[in-house]
Amino acid sequence: MDNSFIALGLMSGTSLDGVDASIIKSDGENNLKIIDNKFLSYPEKFKKKLSLFIQNTNNKIDIEKNINTYKSLERDLTLHHSAISQNIIDENNSKIQLVGFHGQTILHKPSHGYSIQMGDANLLSQILKEKVVYNFRANDISNSGQGAPLTPIYHMLLTKKFQIKNPVLFLNIGGISNYTYCFKNTMTAKDIGPGNVLIDEYLKKTKGINYDKNGDIAASGNINIDIINQFYEHEFYNVEEKHSYDRKEFDFNFVKGLNFEDAIATLTFFTALIISKNIKKIFLNNIEIILCGGGRKNLTLVKHLKKLTNYDIKLIDEFNIDGDFIESQAFAYLSIRSYLNKPISYPSTTKVLSPISGGEIKINY
Repeated sequence: MDNSFIALGLMSGTSLDGVDASIIKSDGENNLKIIDNKFLSYPEKFKKKLSLFIQNTNNKIDIEKNINTYKSLERDLTLHHSAISQNIIDENNSKIQLVGFHGQTILHKPSHGYSIQMGDANLLSQILKEKVVYNFRANDISNSGQGAPLTPIYHMLLTKKFQIKNPVLFLNIGGISNYTYCFKNTMTAKDIGPGNVLIDEYLKKTKGINYDKNGDIAASGNINIDIINQFYEHEFYNVEEKHSYDRKEFDFNFVKGLNFEDAIATLTFFTALIISKNIKKIFLNNIEIILCGGGRKNLTLVKHLKKLTNYDIKLIDEFNIDGDFIESQAFAYLSIRSYLNKPISYPSTTKVLSPISGGEIKINY
């Protein structure tokens, strides 16, 4: 008897570039078939409005003050998610049983007891006429967890799919960098520092560019080691003190006096240095690293990481899986586990008190 579900996962990351969608088939345990992946970029006008709202939102009170703007953006965001959902469902002629809807993180403040992901699960369920699983982080946070990272249980599944027997570190470089360490039945995870956030924010603020393609701008500049030495020992970047970060906690102002290319070169090296320093602090032995997330495409950043860690680093794409869609696949998988009331976070991944499920289910059709 096949106990598998066909699930659609949706993810919109901190880069605000658009929506990743993935359809998988899984039993919520060890079986996994990836059916399809698709990306929809946000219209530029919507992206700017969303970015401005996030920049100006520092707490729940700010959202309440601007609730009409929030609701308007939330509706548009949900419609974009529904459009790509319908598209990928139609293209694959799939009968979806669950939709894992992460939404767009507006605020992540576990120390204040909340993490807010924008997205109207009720509307999405109504449009798609499917069960929608959403609000994945709340249950973890209400049980003393950090609400992040949530992808580790999916990373563990991938080690089985790839038949990896040795210790491996999945290093996900999105806006923020996080890792999952997997070995046999052991799984640990945490945020480990900035990812693309410092580079991307500087590019957007100074040139209106979304990202440094291939790390070409960083490669053309000179690294200012004096500035690096002043800031990289800062306690904020000490991973022993932090378990999860909010994107807005990172500030690129320390490179403001540099010319454009040198600033990007310095921020890129700084990012690699923080990640590698924190990895080596935690993992004393040589380990294999599998790179995921958009940051794996920044060749300059990857080159620095390889040199600074001196570990074996592979891109996840080398395992015949598209590294752009790990998180959307993960939220499809988490929707299945949530629906079956299986744990999605653990003391070793989010600091939650005990293994716990998450994700609320919305049915509106």
